[in-house]
Amino acid sequence: MFPRNFIVTILFVSVALSPLIVQAEGENVSYTLSGNVYDQNGNIADSTSIKVDSMSSVWSNLSDGSYEFTGISPGEHTVRAYFMNNGHTVVYRKMFFSGDMQLDWHVGKSWATAEMFDDQGERVDNSALSTIQLLELEESHILDDGRTEFGLLNLGDYYTLIGEYGEIDGSTQYVHFKLEPGSATTPSVNDFDFHHGMNSRYGFITDNFGNPLTDVVVSNGEQSVVTNTEGFYLLQNLPVGLEQNYTFTQGTQQVIDPFSDIVQDGPGWLNFTSNVEVEMPGNVTFVTQMQTITSNQFEIKWDGGEYTDFYSLYQGEVDEENLIYRGYAESFIYNPEDSGTIEFRIVANNSNGSTENLQPLLLIVLLDGSNQELWSPGMSWNYSVLHTPEYHQNKTYTVIGSEVITDAFNREQDTFLLRVSDENYEEGEKAYRWVDSQNLLNVKTYWVDAPSSSSYFQEGQFGWNFTNNGQEVDLLSADPPTSLHFNRTNIIGVPGHPNGYDDTINSITVEYDVEVSTPAGIFDTTHISIVDENDDIVSWELWYNSTVRNYVKIVDRLPGSHSEMVEYELTSFDVPLIPQFITEESNLSINDFTIEWANFQGAESYQLLENSQIIYSGNLTSLDLVNQPDGDYTFRVNAIMPSGHLVEGETLSLHVHFVQSPPTFVSSTQNLNGSQEVQIEWTSVEDSAWYSLIVNYSDGTSLEIYNGTSNHTIVDDLDEGQNRLRVKVGLSNGIESTYSDSIYLMVESVSEIEPNSNRDNVTPQIVLGFILILFALFAINRSGE
Repeated sequence: MFPRNFIVTILFVSVALSPLIVQAEGENVSYTLSGNVYDQNGNIADSTSIKVDSMSSVWSNLSDGSYEFTGISPGEHTVRAYFMNNGHTVVYRKMFFSGDMQLDWHVGKSWATAEMFDDQGERVDNSALSTIQLLELEESHILDDGRTEFGLLNLGDYYTLIGEYGEIDGSTQYVHFKLEPGSATTPSVNDFDFHHGMNSRYGFITDNFGNPLTDVVVSNGEQSVVTNTEGFYLLQNLPVGLEQNYTFTQGTQQVIDPFSDIVQDGPGWLNFTSNVEVEMPGNVTFVTQMQTITSNQFEIKWDGGEYTDFYSLYQGEVDEENLIYRGYAESFIYNPEDSGTIEFRIVANNSNGSTENLQPLLLIVLLDGSNQELWSPGMSWNYSVLHTPEYHQNKTYTVIGSEVITDAFNREQDTFLLRVSDENYEEGEKAYRWVDSQNLLNVKTYWVDAPSSSSYFQEGQFGWNFTNNGQEVDLLSADPPTSLHFNRTNIIGVPGHPNGYDDTINSITVEYDVEVSTPAGIFDTTHISIVDENDDIVSWELWYNSTVRNYVKIVDRLPGSHSEMVEYELTSFDVPLIPQFITEESNLSINDFTIEWANFQGAESYQLLENSQIIYSGNLTSLDLVNQPDGDYTFRVNAIMPSGHLVEGETLSLHVHFVQSPPTFVSSTQNLNGSQEVQIEWTSVEDSAWYSLIVNYSDGTSLEIYNGTSNHTIVDDLDEGQNRLRVKVGLSNGIESTYSDSIYLMVESVSEIEPNSNRDNVTPQIVLGFILILFALFAINRSGE
């Protein structure tokens, strides 16, 4: 038998240690988030990526839209859903995990989340007296550990949350907001903190015509917010009972006089109307699209919006050191000195500020060829590309030149430049690859969506540091590498989409004379396996064939966020024996364009044929065509060898349908009195035959008020109220533009004009009456004679 004191001691120690044991076991607790994904119509959404914080994402099941995310630690997390094939839309929200949770996601919908705190910064106790209400839906929620949420709610709609501190003093705090999808930089945009003794100020800022003022900075000296596209602003958690001083600036200009008020309990509306007409530059966009050029001179064009004083064109980032043009023109002749990929950015400026086009223009300049021992322009490979578990594609990779670029390790690398073709690409959708000239692996990738679909783009930069016993070697050399330091950065230009980063250390094994079967045939290959030393996963498998001069099969298990694995299989390849075009087949809405073709080895000169007629002979590799009539064109390029032998090349089909842009107004919107005349002017258009100016009245009727050859006219005798003016142009070849963007002439009514404004008409009336009286007296006198 144990002594009683010993037993008591054991029991005491056991009780004392039990919380520590429970705590140690709880350190490994993790939870699961699961649910389904739906589109706007409530149907199963296409493949959707779910991500918690920076953990690896999971993908929804295509058959039923279900997903499951495991390994979530207790506490607060940021959760994101990315609907990849449902408009590239994204939704972010904050979640607190104290157990497994279930959450369904819907395209176009999200949640508003809130936390309530007392005077000491502690979460308000769970009490029926302290609640948060969603005013528009008349929902009131009791708090759970000081937290609550409302949803699903429509993105883009405005809502009001009301926090009521019933267990403290019954005071209220209001927040009015627009529900936003969120982004990687602002994931908690729909999450609100309520603090006792605080309240909000919010409202809309408009001009005299009721138009919203965007990008107005509203500040109380401690916090600043910027109005959205509807002119809305929200300042949160301002101390009740204290005076606040607000300022309102747009660019460098004060748009509203400073305003002061004492923050009170209850609704926090403060709407403002600006009497200052701030004219920020309108949006500026490149007319020139991403393309490959081979000439020493190239014209870059852009379209600017209203209120632009001048433009600034930058080669590279927006920095004064990179400025290459500043002026009033909407085009610039660029003279490349070297081959390479060049990024341009355009900014519209005026005295109030600047507007930058966030989508850069990429030009790929091919002036000279280099590093063409292994590959030469015109060579192409067709691959079947299978994304698991997503989709299948057929892609063609065609060599169009070479370039020296910097890899992800900041080393200069000789690369081959490849154009990527896909039969499912929309018009204007483009993709390119820069491939290391030694190991034939990507150093850079670039894709841009069709302008008609979106402005999305994706850019990747890679680094491959192959070594053998610490010495850098080539992957395909006789003495192959044994290790690889891999680095990659993916920049994904999709709103809310996170960028991707990889940095791994890998081991390499190489096997020779490995037979592999592909749709293009059976090949004897060198098989390369690249294994991540951190998790022993085979990140890449490559099968290289010297006859094809490329990889006939690639399995990439580190492709990015859109799929778990990508498998490439060669279906056919072509080492060209005839001249090849660089210009791609397309539909053109311009009638000035350039036809370009690749250098053909050994050629002394070239012929270019248009619809079987020779239109050029010489040693250049491009031809500018100007003012081409609408229609279908078939071009052929032939090479003339030193012996005089003609090598007939490939053909190129282009469809030209010229679309003339309308003129733009030089005059701007303005207010007039009832009798005032005003000159309206617009930009002149080359080869114009006539201009037509129309007015749309406020009752819905319209009238042509000018038709002629001049680019200006005098406008008068307009209706009272709002008069909308638009102009279009007709060319001498019969082509007409659409009507331009509008300006407005606001005509005040006669009653709004000062009562004494008719004094100028009194004197002529008196004179006329006096003349009539004299004429009558003269007539009477004549009749009396």
